[in-house]
Amino acid sequence: MIGVIVACHGKLASEIVSVAEEIMGEQKHLEAISVKVGESKENLRSKLDIVMNMMDVDGILILVDLFGSSFSNSCMYFAQKRTHLAVVTGVNLPMVLKVLTHRDSMDLENLVSLACKGGKDGILDACGWLSEKVDLNVVSS
Repeated sequence: MIGVIVACHGKLASEIVSVAEEIMGEQKHLEAISVKVGESKENLRSKLDIVMNMMDVDGILILVDLFGSSFSNSCMYFAQKRTHLAVVTGVNLPMVLKVLTHRDSMDLENLVSLACKGGKDGILDACGWLSEKVDLNVVSS
Protein backbone atom coordinates (compact mmCIF):
# COMPACT_ATOMS: atom_id res chain seq x y z
CA MET A 1 0.00 0.00 0.00
CA ILE A 2 1.10 3.54 -0.71
CA GLY A 3 0.76 6.00 2.17
CA VAL A 4 -0.64 9.42 1.37
CA ILE A 5 0.17 12.72 3.04
CA VAL A 6 -1.88 15.78 2.13
CA ALA A 7 0.07 18.92 3.03
CA CYS A 8 -1.44 22.38 2.61
CA HIS A 9 -1.44 25.87 4.02
CA GLY A 10 -3.96 26.65 6.74
CA LYS A 11 -6.60 24.02 7.42
CA LEU A 12 -6.99 22.92 3.80
CA ALA A 13 -5.19 19.58 4.24
CA SER A 14 -7.32 18.45 7.17
CA GLU A 15 -10.49 19.53 5.35
CA ILE A 16 -9.57 17.64 2.17
CA VAL A 17 -8.76 14.52 4.19
CA SER A 18 -11.98 14.86 6.19
CA VAL A 19 -14.14 15.17 3.07
CA ALA A 20 -12.31 12.30 1.34
CA GLU A 21 -13.00 10.06 4.34
CA GLU A 22 -16.65 11.14 4.42
CA ILE A 23 -16.92 9.98 0.81
CA MET A 24 -14.74 6.85 0.98
CA GLY A 25 -14.78 5.88 4.64
CA GLU A 26 -11.91 5.90 7.10
CA GLN A 27 -8.53 5.46 5.42
CA LYS A 28 -5.37 3.89 6.80
CA HIS A 29 -2.07 5.60 6.08
CA LEU A 30 -3.70 8.90 5.10
CA GLU A 31 -2.43 11.93 6.98
CA ALA A 32 -2.95 15.68 6.81
CA ILE A 33 -0.25 18.19 7.64
CA SER A 34 -1.19 21.84 8.11
CA VAL A 35 1.34 24.54 7.37
CA LYS A 36 1.34 28.09 8.66
CA VAL A 37 2.61 30.86 6.42
CA GLY A 38 6.09 31.78 7.58
CA GLU A 39 6.67 28.50 9.45
CA SER A 40 10.37 27.65 9.72
CA LYS A 41 11.97 25.17 7.35
CA GLU A 42 13.15 23.12 10.34
CA ASN A 43 9.64 22.88 11.76
CA LEU A 44 8.20 21.86 8.38
CA ARG A 45 10.81 19.15 7.94
CA SER A 46 10.22 17.92 11.48
CA LYS A 47 6.45 17.56 10.86
CA LEU A 48 7.10 15.65 7.66
CA ASP A 49 9.71 13.39 9.22
CA ILE A 50 7.41 12.45 12.11
CA VAL A 51 4.48 11.57 9.84
CA MET A 52 6.60 9.66 7.31
CA ASN A 53 8.27 7.61 10.04
CA MET A 54 4.83 6.58 11.40
CA MET A 55 3.88 4.99 8.08
CA ASP A 56 4.80 1.36 7.47
CA VAL A 57 4.03 1.29 3.75
CA ASP A 58 5.60 0.42 0.38
CA GLY A 59 5.92 4.07 -0.60
CA ILE A 60 4.66 7.53 0.28
CA LEU A 61 2.95 10.05 -1.97
CA ILE A 62 2.87 13.61 -0.66
CA LEU A 63 0.17 15.80 -2.20
CA VAL A 64 1.00 19.48 -1.69
CA ASP A 65 -1.08 22.55 -2.44
CA LEU A 66 1.45 24.99 -3.89
CA PHE A 67 4.54 24.33 -5.98
CA GLY A 68 7.54 26.39 -4.91
CA SER A 69 6.29 27.05 -1.39
CA SER A 70 8.57 26.45 1.58
CA PHE A 71 6.63 23.31 2.34
CA SER A 72 6.81 21.84 -1.16
CA ASN A 73 10.53 22.60 -1.08
CA SER A 74 10.79 20.70 2.23
CA CYS A 75 8.96 17.77 0.65
CA MET A 76 11.37 17.82 -2.27
CA TYR A 77 14.28 17.79 0.21
CA PHE A 78 13.02 14.45 1.54
CA ALA A 79 12.26 13.15 -1.96
CA GLN A 80 15.93 13.60 -2.84
CA LYS A 81 17.07 11.75 0.28
CA ARG A 82 14.54 8.89 0.51
CA THR A 83 13.52 6.16 -1.86
CA HIS A 84 9.88 5.34 -2.53
CA LEU A 85 8.77 8.93 -1.92
CA ALA A 86 7.05 11.15 -4.48
CA VAL A 87 5.63 14.67 -4.37
CA VAL A 88 2.76 16.01 -6.49
CA THR A 89 1.66 19.64 -6.24
CA GLY A 90 -1.70 21.26 -6.96
CA VAL A 91 -3.68 18.92 -4.74
CA ASN A 92 -7.46 18.90 -5.15
CA LEU A 93 -10.26 16.59 -4.04
CA PRO A 94 -10.57 14.67 -7.35
CA MET A 95 -6.84 13.92 -7.17
CA VAL A 96 -7.08 12.62 -3.60
CA LEU A 97 -10.10 10.44 -4.35
CA LYS A 98 -8.40 8.94 -7.42
CA VAL A 99 -5.23 8.20 -5.42
CA LEU A 100 -7.13 6.63 -2.52
CA THR A 101 -9.12 4.46 -4.90
CA HIS A 102 -6.05 3.00 -6.63
CA ARG A 103 -3.19 3.10 -4.10
CA ASP A 104 -3.57 -0.58 -3.18
CA SER A 105 -3.22 -1.76 -6.77
CA MET A 106 -0.51 0.53 -8.20
CA ASP A 107 3.13 1.19 -7.61
CA LEU A 108 4.26 4.69 -6.66
CA GLU A 109 5.34 5.72 -10.16
CA ASN A 110 2.00 4.84 -11.73
CA LEU A 111 0.10 6.39 -8.82
CA VAL A 112 1.93 9.68 -9.40
CA SER A 113 0.78 9.68 -13.04
CA LEU A 114 -2.76 8.86 -11.97
CA ALA A 115 -2.71 11.64 -9.34
CA CYS A 116 -1.70 14.21 -11.95
CA LYS A 117 -4.32 12.99 -14.42
CA GLY A 118 -7.05 12.83 -11.75
CA GLY A 119 -6.25 16.34 -10.57
CA LYS A 120 -6.29 17.76 -14.10
CA ASP A 121 -9.43 15.86 -15.10
CA GLY A 122 -11.22 17.36 -12.09
CA ILE A 123 -10.70 20.86 -13.48
CA LEU A 124 -13.12 21.86 -16.20
CA ASP A 125 -15.35 24.67 -17.37
CA ALA A 126 -18.62 23.25 -16.04
CA CYS A 127 -20.81 25.78 -17.83
CA GLY A 128 -18.99 25.15 -21.10
CA TRP A 129 -19.36 21.42 -20.62
CA LEU A 130 -23.05 21.82 -19.81
CA SER A 131 -23.74 24.01 -22.84
CA GLU A 132 -22.24 21.34 -25.09
CA LYS A 133 -24.43 18.63 -23.54
CA VAL A 134 -27.71 20.44 -22.97
CA ASP A 135 -29.58 23.19 -24.78
CA LEU A 136 -29.65 25.81 -22.00
CA ASN A 137 -32.52 27.64 -23.73
CA VAL A 138 -34.85 24.73 -22.98
CA VAL A 139 -35.71 24.73 -19.30
CA SER A 140 -37.71 21.82 -17.95
CA SER A 141 -39.72 22.15 -14.77
